[in-house]
Amino acid sequence: MNLEPLIALASAVVGGLVAHLLSGRRDRANKRKEQRGMYLIEAYRRLEDCSQQFGAADKGKLESAVADIQLFGTPCQVDLVQRFASDFAARGGASLDELLADLRLI
Repeated sequence: MNLEPLIALASAVVGGLVAHLLSGRRDRANKRKEQRGMYLIEAYRRLEDCSQQFGAADKGKLESAVADIQLFGTPCQVDLVQRFASDFAARGGASLDELLADLRLI
């Protein structure tokens, strides 16, 4: 009994399944990365809007941008946004320059 064709078929099936699983994992990682970038770009835009002129109506935009960066940002971006939020709460204003510069690197 010749098992070579059966072994070849089994190898092809297993190889196809492994390739399918790996490509699915890669696709999910790429989609996650794309969405993360979109959220951070929107956060950047909201922060930049608030940096020019801050009024009571901008409070929601600022809070939303801070929350998005805390959720999707790098550890460095999270640290920068937390420092900004602390300074803003303590003094009623703070510089966004360092945070915006880091977000531009996305």
